[in-house]
Amino acid sequence: MAASLSGQVLLETAVLLFASFVVGELFERVGLESILGYIVTGLVLGPSFLGFSDSSSILGFATIGATLILFQAGLREQNVKEIFGNRDALELGTASWAVGSVAVFAAVFLVSERLFPDYGLRQFLFLALAYGMVDIGVPSKLMLERGMLRDRLGRYSIQSSVVNVSLGFLAVTAAVIVFSTGSGRFERIAGIVGFLAVFYLLHEFIERLDDYILMFEETESQFAVTFSLLLMMAYLTQEVGLSSVLGAFFAGVIVSRSDFTDSRAFQEKISAIGEGLFVPLFFAWFGLSLQVFGSGGILANIVPATVLFAASTVPKLGVGYLVSSRRGINSPLKAAGSLLSLDIETLVALLIAIDLGILGEEILQIFAPSVLFTTLTIVLIFSLTDRLEGSA
Repeated sequence: MAASLSGQVLLETAVLLFASFVVGELFERVGLESILGYIVTGLVLGPSFLGFSDSSSILGFATIGATLILFQAGLREQNVKEIFGNRDALELGTASWAVGSVAVFAAVFLVSERLFPDYGLRQFLFLALAYGMVDIGVPSKLMLERGMLRDRLGRYSIQSSVVNVSLGFLAVTAAVIVFSTGSGRFERIAGIVGFLAVFYLLHEFIERLDDYILMFEETESQFAVTFSLLLMMAYLTQEVGLSSVLGAFFAGVIVSRSDFTDSRAFQEKISAIGEGLFVPLFFAWFGLSLQVFGSGGILANIVPATVLFAASTVPKLGVGYLVSSRRGINSPLKAAGSLLSLDIETLVALLIAIDLGILGEEILQIFAPSVLFTTLTIVLIFSLTDRLEGSA
């Protein structure tokens, strides 16, 4: 039985990976993003249509894919102090989170009698905190494909997203502490303090460990050590109630301070294993998790999903464009668009609220369409901006 199950997983993964690349390539040839092709592949092969596979079969690959996206973004940041010391990024990240959270809270409050009749102030609060945060993975992937992560716009966007997510999880953590009872409150505080201590020590002293890491002369050995650190940091942040992708980003920040990461061989291996395997499977996994029909599908929850999508997206886009223009960013629409996507970070906050008994499982049925809408929006913004800039 075990061998049969393993064989089925291998077959599903192989078909999904191959189909994702084929469809992704077709999407690129007609001027669309490969990301959309990966998602559509998962949706078609998933339970809603062909029923060939489901999201559980490649969950492990998807998790690693999400962390690798953020890890590569973190590799571009050698000092975390610069992120929160960058006034431009601090302003955009703070403004996007604050405006988005307030807008979602107000929208849910106004339509609560019709769409969320059983919700109260606690539910409104967690929805606002969750939807105020942005996803770093999709914009990072788009900017990585365009070679933008090293220029001013890419760094500005990623740093602003990190500020946004950090503020969001700090607020969620504070809410969790307030609504937790008994020993759970102290365990979360201790876990977060412990993670911050581990990060500080690694961030400040990684350069002193270089000599020991460089003792592994083979690039493969250095890669293995790096990958172990990546997964461990992702695990730690998830265990303390934050997001695994945030831990992956900070792992990239730590590793970027090491000398061996500048080598071409190291960079190529990271890119190859991410772009060639885990990242496509991550977006295909999201497609597999979508349901179109039924009481828990996209069509049944389209109205509340659209309300939350609009309440989160429109204010963020407006404030992002205004702040970026004032800061002299050469493509303010791209900068604003990079802070629209919803995915893992919001999902983590919602799952925390479900664990506390504040929100029910039905919120996940509403959340999935919102992710699809924001992903489409940011892809369209980037594609449109590329064409406008190319014709200018």
